[in-house]
Amino acid sequence: MSKATDGPTYVRIAEDIRRRMRDGDPPAGGMLPSEADLARTYGVARGTVRQAVAELERAGLVASEAGRGRRVVGEGPPGAGRAASTQYETIAEALRKRIESGELAPGQQLPGEVAAAEEYGVSKGTVRQAFQLLASEQMIASVHGKGWFVGGPGHARTRADDVAAALRQDIAGGKFAVGAVLPGENALAQEQGVGRITVRRAFALLEAEGIVEKRAGRGRVVKTQPKGS
Repeated sequence: MSKATDGPTYVRIAEDIRRRMRDGDPPAGGMLPSEADLARTYGVARGTVRQAVAELERAGLVASEAGRGRRVVGEGPPGAGRAASTQYETIAEALRKRIESGELAPGQQLPGEVAAAEEYGVSKGTVRQAFQLLASEQMIASVHGKGWFVGGPGHARTRADDVAAALRQDIAGGKFAVGAVLPGENALAQEQGVGRITVRRAFALLEAEGIVEKRAGRGRVVKTQPKGS
């Protein structure tokens, strides 16, 4: 292990394991040594090793496989030259092709883990591993509180953003004048084909912009025209 003393022990162990993986020990697709083996190698408690490995998992460099341990995802370029050998790799490859073909565009939100698990007939954990693999290739990124998006946080656009944009356009176009009461959450949810929570988030965006305000007994009312309209 590196003799650098900066940072907690588990961080230095994580960096050393990361360096070894870049050197192909173990290679992408291979299994990481067990926590007990790593604890012996580094002369630390298993809890310290567990923290180090958790750092690698958060970085998308390794992924847990039930009953097997942790498989190395690696830091190579996207799609780097190995065939999919597990369920999560197969799912990642399918999503990778959809992204590369443009079917899934930058900024588009991926299906949630539950929906994807149902689509592919696997567990949520397997879907999460597939997402982590694509994240390690910088093809997708997780946006806190929103989900996974193609391209990363800078491209993230949710359904709430789309609903807010539609309302913004309707207000700018005169469909809803200043002082008009907007349709309720249920009506908009049905019209837009989304859940009420999505409509609520869209209203929150417009309220933050000062375009809409909530008035007791009336609902959401148009307060002003969108900027630039």
